[in-house]
Amino acid sequence: MSSIDTGTPTTSERIMEAAEGLFAAQGIRGTSLKEITELAEVNIAAVNYHFRSKDALVRAVYERCFLPLNEQRLRLLDEVEAAAGGGALAIEEVLRALFEPMVRAWQTNRNFILLVGRLHSEPDPILNVFVQGLYGGLIERFIRAARRAAPDVTEADLFFWIHFLFGGVVYTLINSQDTARMRPGQNLIDTSELFLHDLISFGAAGLRSRSQQQVPRS
Repeated sequence: MSSIDTGTPTTSERIMEAAEGLFAAQGIRGTSLKEITELAEVNIAAVNYHFRSKDALVRAVYERCFLPLNEQRLRLLDEVEAAAGGGALAIEEVLRALFEPMVRAWQTNRNFILLVGRLHSEPDPILNVFVQGLYGGLIERFIRAARRAAPDVTEADLFFWIHFLFGGVVYTLINSQDTARMRPGQNLIDTSELFLHDLISFGAAGLRSRSQQQVPRS
């Protein structure tokens, strides 16, 4: 399923659609341009014309998946901050703005989270730097909002534990089928609203605990 649904796809969109599915299913290194062109029903000249190289196509696929997601996160955070005016932010609302778009993206396009997994299973320093750049000021923006919501928690703690939560969600989504197999009928993520509610409650409680009792570091 496409990350973007705009009606009849253009040639470049068909190429990215095919590449996205193949990269997610069999890996970036395990996918040839020939396989992509056959699935997209285009010739290699079309790939060269639109993307110049496989590396450029890979970057375009990640950009296509991640930029709309991050724009939605920032839009939700804008709404949270606007609603609060000059008052305090609720840490729950900050976490929801960060995590809800990820869960929604996973619901509509499982390729998205598998592409995140490929960054770890097929480490590529150049691609990793490119993907980090797609996040631009998003991380700092969310840390600032979290500081506003939990001013007694250090910035280092907020960064570490939000990163911890983020990694946990990625791992859970990537391995959702394993969880369903091991605990049939008991997979919390099957009910996305309940999963989001409990994730946010869990994360907010953990962050608040850091303000109540700062653990000394050796």
